[in-house]
Amino acid sequence: MKNSTYRQIVIGGFSLILAYLFFQSRELWDPMHAWNRAFADVSLLFLSVILLLGSLSKVFKTIRKWLVWRRELGIWTGVTAIVHVLILLDGWVQWEVFRFFFVFSPFAGDWVLHPGFALGNLLGIVALVYVLILMLTSNTISKKILGLKAWKHVQQTVHVFYHMVILHTAYFIFIHNPDSPNWLQAPFIITITLVWLSSLIGFWFTVKETRRK
Repeated sequence: MKNSTYRQIVIGGFSLILAYLFFQSRELWDPMHAWNRAFADVSLLFLSVILLLGSLSKVFKTIRKWLVWRRELGIWTGVTAIVHVLILLDGWVQWEVFRFFFVFSPFAGDWVLHPGFALGNLLGIVALVYVLILMLTSNTISKKILGLKAWKHVQQTVHVFYHMVILHTAYFIFIHNPDSPNWLQAPFIITITLVWLSSLIGFWFTVKETRRK
C-alpha cells in the first residue's frame, strides 16, 4: 500500500511538471488551448510508456521490475485525459456539448455539422469512456468482483483505447488546422512507430519462448 501511494505521488507530481513544460512549449497559443493540449500530451505519453513497458518487458528481463508502475501510469493517463476534456468543456464549448460536432459558419450564419471535426471528437469521447472503465477497474477489488479472466479482458482493451487516441490526436495535429504550427507532429510519428515496432518485437519473442517450451 505504501509503495502504491508513493508511486501515485511520484507520477502525479511528474504529470504536473510535464503538463507545465508542454504548456510553456506553446506560449504563442491561446492559454486555454495550450493547457488542454498540454494535459492531452501527458496522457498520450503515459499511455505510450505503458504499452512500451509491456512489449519491451518480453524482450528485456531488466524492464520487468518497472511493470509495477503501469497501474499508476494508467490512472494518471486517465486523470490527465479527464482534465484535458474538462478544460475544453469549460473554456471552449462552455458546456454546450453539441459544439464538439458543429462549427460556426459565417456564410450560413449558423452552426453546421463538420464531418471530420465531429468524427475526431467522437473518437475522443469514446476513448474517454474507455479510459474511465480502465481507471475504475485498475484495482484489486475490481479484479475480485469481475474475476481474473474478465478483469484481464477489460484491461486488455487498452489497445483499443490507444488506437482511438492515436486517430483522435492525428486528426487534430495533421488535418483539422494544418497551417497551425505544432511541434508535436514529428515526436508523435516517432512515438507511434516505436510502440508499433516494440509490439512486433515483443510478439516475436513471445512466440519464440512458447516454441521452446
